[in-house]
Amino acid sequence: MSVSHDYQTTAKSSYSLNGIRIAGVVACLPQQRFDNEFFVDYFSSEEILNVTKSSGVVYRHQVPQGITTADLCTQAASHLLDRLGWHPASLDGVVLMTQTPNQLLPATACRIHNRLGLSKHAFAFDVNLGCSAYPYGLWLAGSLMSSGARRILLLAGDTISCILNPHDRATALLFGDAGSATAIEQQGDDSWSFLLGTDGSGADALQVLPGGFLSMDGSRVFEFTLTEVPQLVQSIDLLHGKGHDHYLLHQANHLILQHIRRKCGINSEKFPINIDRFGNTSSATLPLLLTSNLRDELIVNRRQLALVGYGVGFSWAAASLPVGPIAVADLIELN
Repeated sequence: MSVSHDYQTTAKSSYSLNGIRIAGVVACLPQQRFDNEFFVDYFSSEEILNVTKSSGVVYRHQVPQGITTADLCTQAASHLLDRLGWHPASLDGVVLMTQTPNQLLPATACRIHNRLGLSKHAFAFDVNLGCSAYPYGLWLAGSLMSSGARRILLLAGDTISCILNPHDRATALLFGDAGSATAIEQQGDDSWSFLLGTDGSGADALQVLPGGFLSMDGSRVFEFTLTEVPQLVQSIDLLHGKGHDHYLLHQANHLILQHIRRKCGINSEKFPINIDRFGNTSSATLPLLLTSNLRDELIVNRRQLALVGYGVGFSWAAASLPVGPIAVADLIELN
């Protein structure tokens, strides 16, 4: 495996990793599914209609009381390991990308490590990232492999519904819950490329305030997205050297997604969208897209994917990598 870093590519920090692959991915949803009529006690029909038109969110899955991010990610991981036939002892570590851990400490990854029965020699830690989490997690897992790890579970999941104020129109109708697990291993000679970036001046545009509720300055998030993300998509194409078979973008807002697609000249067939069915699931949006929209394709074909995350922080990341054929690309519900 080799790793390189180029500070000059499109005026952004770029990274490349070789000799790793995604062996399988599973996304896990809570069983509870709500449409927008669930919010009639909080907002007028006109308010609900306006948010639906702008966001594109019609349904979302949300955890009941007592169900956590660890529950969703553990079931996704257990299902994945079973389908792949990977023994827990074969894993070198588990990394959890989340902004809704079970508790402040210990790391939720340690709880999951115990539930999965991983070796005491396996590392386990959390990373506090949301909208950009999945590409960052792929880069981090690949970087850990460059130091000798052979198999890693990358978990990405959030239960944002637990920190929503049901009276806040800016957030209450937008978010859903989901967890995921991605199996990554050293194998072959595939090349993965990444672009990563941060603008910390936007950190207060999407934050959890004292009292525990999520707060969003929608206009600032909207402006950031329209300014940064089209450039990011175009830059990952330049870094790869050509276009991609599919462009998977963080599912934040339907109107924004369509604007980015048109501005970048991407055909709708290459640009899967599922925000209408699941809402914004934060760190889990991209693995959820892989399993809900591309499953049938990825289990039989090799596809070059652009995975693009952006949002809270302000943080952004894009990855270009081949995926498939893979043995597992399942979407399940929590038992």
